[in-house]
Amino acid sequence: MRTSYAIGVDVGGTRTAAGLIERKGRMIKEVHALTPAQAGPFAIVDSIIELIEDVASGAHPGEIAGIGVGLPAQIDFLKQTVEFCTNLPIAGVDMRSLIMSRVRHPVAIDNDSNCAGIGESRFGVAKNVRDFVMITLGTGVGGALFLDGEPYRGSRGLGAEIGHMIIDLGGPPCPCGGRGHIESFLGRPAIAARGREAAAEYKGQALRDEAGGDAEKVTAEDVINAANKGDEIAQQILLDAGGVLGEALVGIVNLLNPKLIVIGGGVGESCALLSERASEVIDEHALAGRRDVRVVQAELGNDAGVLGAAALAFDEHDSREGLHR
Repeated sequence: MRTSYAIGVDVGGTRTAAGLIERKGRMIKEVHALTPAQAGPFAIVDSIIELIEDVASGAHPGEIAGIGVGLPAQIDFLKQTVEFCTNLPIAGVDMRSLIMSRVRHPVAIDNDSNCAGIGESRFGVAKNVRDFVMITLGTGVGGALFLDGEPYRGSRGLGAEIGHMIIDLGGPPCPCGGRGHIESFLGRPAIAARGREAAAEYKGQALRDEAGGDAEKVTAEDVINAANKGDEIAQQILLDAGGVLGEALVGIVNLLNPKLIVIGGGVGESCALLSERASEVIDEHALAGRRDVRVVQAELGNDAGVLGAAALAFDEHDSREGLHR
C-alpha cells in the first residue's frame, strides 16, 4: 500500500526538529525543541518521542509509512547502529530500537547530513542533479555524497565524513579527538573561538556589541551577524574559514568531479561570504573539474534534514512493499 505520510526527525547538536511530510515533500506539521545533549541518551530519546507523538497526532496511524531519523553520527546503515558520535552521547547506543520500542511505526536511521542531502536531492537545489556533494556547517561539519543519483554511504554507511578530513596536520584540536580536521576550523565552536579572540582586541568592537558588550560571550552567530552588517573583522574570520573549506573542496572536486557542491547547515546558509570564498579557491586551485562544478547554498534551510529523513522512511516502506519510486 502506498501510504500518504512519513515522519522525519532531524537531531542536531543543539536542536531537534520533526515533521509530518507528504510524499511530494509538503510539510503538514513541524515541531522542534532544544536537544538535551548534556542529559544523556535516554533524555535525547525522550525528546525525539515527544516530537514524533506531536506531529503524528495530525494523521491516522495507517497513513504513516514510517519514521526516518537523522543523527549527527556515523551510522552503520546495514545494521542500523550508531558507531561514533562527536557532539552527542549516543555512540554505541541502540537508538533505533529505543525509538521503535515506543512508536507504532518502522524506524530507519541515517547520518543527518545524508538526510539533508536526500532532502535537497528530492525537493531542493540539487533536484535532478545526479552527482553532487553536500557540506553541512553547524555545531559540527558533516557531508553527503551523491553519485549517479544515489547517496554514497561507503561499505557500511560510515563514509562521507567530510568534516573530519585533515586539512592541517598541525592544526587545532577537533572535538572528535583528532587535530586539524575541517571541523576544527568551521564548526560553530571554532568560529566562536576566533570571534572571541578578535573581540578581546580594540578592533573587535562590533563583535563585542553583538555579544552585549562581553567579549567572552561571542558566539558563531554573533560573528555571522556582524559580518552580514559589514564588519571587516568578522568578515575576515568567515573569509578565512571559507578559504579552509575551499582547500578541502579542491580535493573533492579533483577526486569526484561533482556537478554541484551544496553548502547547508545553520552556519553555511546564514552567510554567503563563506561559500563565495570557497568557490573562489576552487576556481583558483582545482583541476579541469572546476569548470563543471557550481557552489551553491542549500535551498531548504532547516527543513532539509526533516524532509530527507521522511524520504528515507518512504523509501524503506516502499522497498518492503515492493513498490518503486
